[in-house]
Amino acid sequence: MPFLSPRVATGALLAGLTGAVVLAQPAAAAAPLKGAGTCAGNDVVYQPKSAFPGTREGLAAFLRQQLAIEPAVLCLVNAERAALGRQPLKRYLSLGKKGPLTLGSAAARHAADAVRLRWWGQVTPGKNCRPTQGDPGRCDPHVNPQTGSTPLSRAQAVGYSSRCSSFAVAENTYAGWGASQVTPRAAVTWWMNSKPHREAILNPAFTEVYTKAALGSADPAAGSITPAVTYVQMFGRCG
Repeated sequence: MPFLSPRVATGALLAGLTGAVVLAQPAAAAAPLKGAGTCAGNDVVYQPKSAFPGTREGLAAFLRQQLAIEPAVLCLVNAERAALGRQPLKRYLSLGKKGPLTLGSAAARHAADAVRLRWWGQVTPGKNCRPTQGDPGRCDPHVNPQTGSTPLSRAQAVGYSSRCSSFAVAENTYAGWGASQVTPRAAVTWWMNSKPHREAILNPAFTEVYTKAALGSADPAAGSITPAVTYVQMFGRCG
């Protein structure tokens, strides 16, 4: 079940949202996306490098699928916003050492940590996670149990707040496993059919969004099922 875990911090309204799917979830129950017929890369199934030939062409194909995911999610999200007259969200390229990092860097790090630590999902004996507010049976995917980082602290770590007189950030997460549940279409469909996630996507206050995907499931409920992919989506407004 999705849940909304709002937090308020100085200078920022922080909404923590999470979602996870299992293979038994009926795709037919989800409303179709507005941009499903116009956005390229909707159905990219992120595969590991080992799934491609060990050639230059194979490496290029691996990188292409990786690079297609974020633009596909952005296109789908903006199609949903356009249908309601909302302004499109933007994403900016991270300049690394040559300039300021973006929220995309924070999202990518959190996705990688989530797959490495696998703390999402149900609270179980011996599992290192912080239970979410309002649902103590589920781990909070927005609080890294190893570092204690939150969406707010991750945004601050890349210098987001230092460039703004006021700012807001929010985070959606998603873990899917099985070919039909790991695509950009699957992630955005799940979010749009969950009220708190949909509200973050359609929130007119936000001006930018970054969606990063990591191979593997942050939720151990996926077991050994492949492919498995974890998404972290960060929204921002810097004023």
